This record gives sequence, C-alpha cells and structure tokens, in this order.
Amino acid sequence: MTLYEKLFDLKYRQGIPTYELAHRFPEHIDRVSEVALLDIPENTLREVVQEKKLFERLMNLKKQLWGAA
Repeated sequence: MTLYEKLFDLKYRQGIPTYELAHRFPEHIDRVSEVALLDIPENTLREVVQEKKLFERLMNLKKQLWGAA
C-alpha cells in the first residue's frame, strides 16, 4: 500500500480529519494536503490549483484512488 493509498483510506474510509493526518504524518504534509484536495469537484479544483502539472497529478491521483474505492 502506497502512502497515498494509506492516507486516502484513513481520510475517506475511516473518517480521520485532515488536521489529524497532518499531526500523524508531519513529514508528509504535502501529500496529506493533496489527498484532502481529492474531495473537491474537478471544476472547483481547476480554479483553486493554478499549476497545470499539480492539477494533472491531482486528477490522475483522484482517478486512481477513487476508482479503487
């Protein structure tokens, strides 16, 4: 299980809040933040995330993790 999969499981399946994940994984705060953004609809995410590479990575991650859910 990758770190993203573990964070996804903790946040969306077990219901652990983002602030608790940030507290548990302080060295991976960027990944915790990215997983937290996966719940945002694509149109809103496009407005929030200005960097094209980051947006594309989030969309790929979203497809990968939500597809496995």
